[in-house]
Amino acid sequence: MSATDTITTRMDDSVRIITINRPRVRNAIDTATMRALGVAVDAAEADAAVRVVIITGAGDIAFSAGGDMAEMRQSPSLIACDLDMRIWQDVLGRIERLTKPVIAAVNGYAYGGGTELAMACHIRVCGDGAQFGQTEIRHDHLPGAGGTQRLPRLIPLSAAYELLLTGDSLDAAGALRLGLVSQVWPKADMLANAIALARRIAQRSPIAVRYTLEAVAAGLNGSLETGLRIERAMAALVMESGAAQAGLDNFVEKARA
Repeated sequence: MSATDTITTRMDDSVRIITINRPRVRNAIDTATMRALGVAVDAAEADAAVRVVIITGAGDIAFSAGGDMAEMRQSPSLIACDLDMRIWQDVLGRIERLTKPVIAAVNGYAYGGGTELAMACHIRVCGDGAQFGQTEIRHDHLPGAGGTQRLPRLIPLSAAYELLLTGDSLDAAGALRLGLVSQVWPKADMLANAIALARRIAQRSPIAVRYTLEAVAAGLNGSLETGLRIERAMAALVMESGAAQAGLDNFVEKARA
């Protein structure tokens, strides 16, 4: 299988579905696959027909088992390992900064880099058999693609420390309880429900969606006061759009009816 075959894409209306396609190795991600994922994400960003992106894994066993351990063992030096992790961090950062919503549709387990990939997405949903975990410490190393940084920002700090320091896995119910995912659906229905969610979001104004994403991201990096100022500026900017004006007109006309 060539590197380009390890990432597949398809459209479902205005939803771009990106699939990690290495089921023989539980969708483990080597450097070539991560680069290909970056290309697919950039293409979705550039395509005006794409309103929402879904990232998932081939099959129903694993979203992704994480980084390709066989490739890691062959890393020739500390510097080479650092450069590989930089590629991971760069691609996941691009996913996080995408101006279109990205949904991680987690089928099966997401360990190590699989959890890191899911956490870089704006929304995480999963099947009822999903498992999450920053399992690196079980192998006496630590996450290198954002696990120590994003996990404590998404769930309570004590729980994040516990998961990072034990390498324990978290089932779907636990992930929902801690807020790591927003929806848990029956395994057989998970992807269809994720697509339905994506379609609902895709019906919203792309301008309003884009600036909502930007307002949230910018605000989280600063104080509440700064975030509120950013929100005000974004809201005023979006209010100038034709879609916003039409939305206001529609609301007023319905209220009068």
